[in-house]
Amino acid sequence: MFDNPKECKLLNKMIRRVNNFLFFFNLRQGTILIAVHQIALSSFILIILLVGISHVGEMLTLLHNDMEDDAERRGFYEVAYGNQLRFHEGDVISTNNQRRFANAQYLASVTVIVLYTSTILTSIYLMCSISLLHGAVKYKKEYIFPWIVAAMIDLLLLISAIIIGDGYPCVINLFNGHNMYHFTCALFVASFVYAICAVISFSMEVSAMQCARHFADERGERLLLLDHAAHSSLLSAAQLNKLSHGTRTHFV
Repeated sequence: MFDNPKECKLLNKMIRRVNNFLFFFNLRQGTILIAVHQIALSSFILIILLVGISHVGEMLTLLHNDMEDDAERRGFYEVAYGNQLRFHEGDVISTNNQRRFANAQYLASVTVIVLYTSTILTSIYLMCSISLLHGAVKYKKEYIFPWIVAAMIDLLLLISAIIIGDGYPCVINLFNGHNMYHFTCALFVASFVYAICAVISFSMEVSAMQCARHFADERGERLLLLDHAAHSSLLSAAQLNKLSHGTRTHFV
């Protein structure tokens, strides 16, 4: 992972940029708190999304039934072609109610797509958060890296959602105006960025520990080899001295 001690020292200097979390916890404790918080938050969001998916299914069923009833009232008749059902319009002219049903069906389809996509992304983020907790407890960098990547992607999606939400008055009204909306979003983004920086710093700390342990093991092996070589050389010197002062029988 690291070829020389200079890289290890450089990594130690970089770690000093963030040496604690919220001034009361070290980086490992802070990473564990972040992991637990993200697991709880993503689990809560996942439950809401699953409930939303079940309700959207019921909504689509009701919408389909209402469209069939409206079609029958306006003179539509149903013709079966094998396993497919098609509606044919009679002499009644289409009304605004039909366009409303079409818009409602389109919005329901978009909602289903958004809910399923959000559920998949939230499930992946939940697994990455669990991996982060395991990596923080066991000091394993390879389990921390997936959460960092997922958090970076979520940060981009969050900023995009904030920009899109700024154009909807219904969202702004929930925060009592643009100023409160911008302040809340900026605070949330700043806290998320700080959490990402803390986890990255802990990952660098784990790398530095592995680096130091690696060079310590190499140094220990070198000292052991030198001690063995010195012991062998002393033994050889003693044997040569004994043989040089011995009689002829020692050489037989």
